[in-house]
Amino acid sequence: MKPAILGLLLLAPFGCNKEPALTRAPAAGDPAFDSKWAALEKSAEPMFIEGETHGAGLMGEVRRAVDPVGEGQSPLAKETLPGALPDNEVVKVIRANLGAVKACYQIEEKSGAVGSGKAIVTLDIDKSGTVGNVKVDAPAFQESHLPQCVGTRAKAWTFPKFTTGPKNFSYPFVFVGG
Repeated sequence: MKPAILGLLLLAPFGCNKEPALTRAPAAGDPAFDSKWAALEKSAEPMFIEGETHGAGLMGEVRRAVDPVGEGQSPLAKETLPGALPDNEVVKVIRANLGAVKACYQIEEKSGAVGSGKAIVTLDIDKSGTVGNVKVDAPAFQESHLPQCVGTRAKAWTFPKFTTGPKNFSYPFVFVGG
C-alpha cells in the first residue's frame, strides 16, 4: 500500500477537528426577503463572496469576489452619460469594489460572528454618481456588523454621472463560509 493512502487510512478515524463558523441557529426565513431575492435573481446573477475558511473550488464555476485591480470605479465615471445610468455600468462598479465587500465578510468570519447567507444591497445613486443611501437586507447576518460594514463601503463607491435620475439599484450577494 502506498504511504499516502496508508496515512489517510490511519487518520480517518480521528475526523476533522474544525469547529463550525456559526454556533448559533440560523435566522428564520423572511418571506419578504425571499420574495425580493427570487425576483432579483431572475434579472441579476448573484455574486458569490467566499470566506477564507471556505475550501477553494467547492462552489464550481461561479463568479467570485477578488481583490480590486483598478480604482474601483467605472471607466466612464468622469463622463456624463445622457439619460439614465445603465444597469451594466452599475454592475461594473459593484464588481470593481467586490474586494471591499469580501473584506467586510472576512472580518466578521474571523471573529466567528457569521456563517453563510444571502444579502441584497440596494443603492440610491444620484445624478452626480455618488451613493446617497444604502440598504443592506441580510436576515442571516442581523446579529453581525456585516450589513453596516458593507453599507459604509458601498456609500463610498463612485458611479458615472448621468442626466436622468436618481437611480435605485439592488444587487444580490451570496456569502459562503467554512
